[in-house]
Amino acid sequence: MVKDAYLESDWQCDRKRNGMAVIVDMARQQNYNPMHKAIALFFLQRCNRGAIGRIPEVWGTDTMRDFFDLRYWMLMVCVLVIAAAIIGCQPSYQSNNDDYDDPPGATEETIMLPGNVPLEMVWIPAGTFLMGRWYPDEQDSVSDEAPQHQVTLSQGFWMGKYEVTQTQWEAVMGSNPAYFSGANRPVEWVSWNEVQSFITALNSLTGETFRLPTEAEWEYACRGGRKTRFYWGDDPTYTQIGNYAWYGSNSGGRTHDVGTKLPNGFDLYDMSGNVWEWCQDWYDAYSSGSVTDPTGPASGPHRVGRGGGWSSDGAYCRSAYRSSFDPSGTGDYIGFRLSR
Repeated sequence: MVKDAYLESDWQCDRKRNGMAVIVDMARQQNYNPMHKAIALFFLQRCNRGAIGRIPEVWGTDTMRDFFDLRYWMLMVCVLVIAAAIIGCQPSYQSNNDDYDDPPGATEETIMLPGNVPLEMVWIPAGTFLMGRWYPDEQDSVSDEAPQHQVTLSQGFWMGKYEVTQTQWEAVMGSNPAYFSGANRPVEWVSWNEVQSFITALNSLTGETFRLPTEAEWEYACRGGRKTRFYWGDDPTYTQIGNYAWYGSNSGGRTHDVGTKLPNGFDLYDMSGNVWEWCQDWYDAYSSGSVTDPTGPASGPHRVGRGGGWSSDGAYCRSAYRSSFDPSGTGDYIGFRLSR
């Protein structure tokens, strides 16, 4: 009732001056804290200029002394500052294991290919992350995932929301090489060299500058801000992987339509499983120092493949796992996603 009275206008207060005693009695009878009583006093002062003389009656002598005590207000200020700091430090999205970097801010675009076929891309912001396995004893890790090293990507980039589908490949190239036929299944049986031909044709059609992601861009995008084995957590017993990936234990021996599992923190689908994904880099061992915008060695016998596929063991679907393939080789297990 005190708070309601506080919100009323002056003309309403004039009508209630005769009720001052009632409000005073209520404020005295209930165990209001000093802040509530301050509201009551403000109301009384607005509605009856003589009511200020009743301050001791509302608060009591001890409460008045506490209210005007500088130490009381210093304590209140400290509590408010600490509370504001705690609230301000909370991340906008959280993990039970505190395993997130700064949250991504996803922005998406759709480019239309011939035949009105959509190609959806997600913006990946610039950032710095630790690349490679997260601890020397990371479960199921292998030696070429080390040493963990700091990588800075100085510019943001676009990444395909899904693996390139058979419909998208056919819209650009006019044919479909896939073994597991399906319009929305990922295209496979394409070599790294053939992917370059697709990208050249796609850029000619769209006027864009599509390419394959570098290995560093791929892992950064795959992690989606996570610092764990997978982009959904450590999953030591592989109980969650089936929610995010088509892999050896749940694929039924074939690929599946893209985007039918849960996405990562950047809203990218199938970064683990379904098909391996070609990267731009030649395969080589990691360096131990910090690097900015790495593109891999200048040459080599094999190109990098990432993410695992429909026939892979769960360990091969980890964010840090690396593989390599002959750039002229093909298979029903390897496809790609675009970047630019």
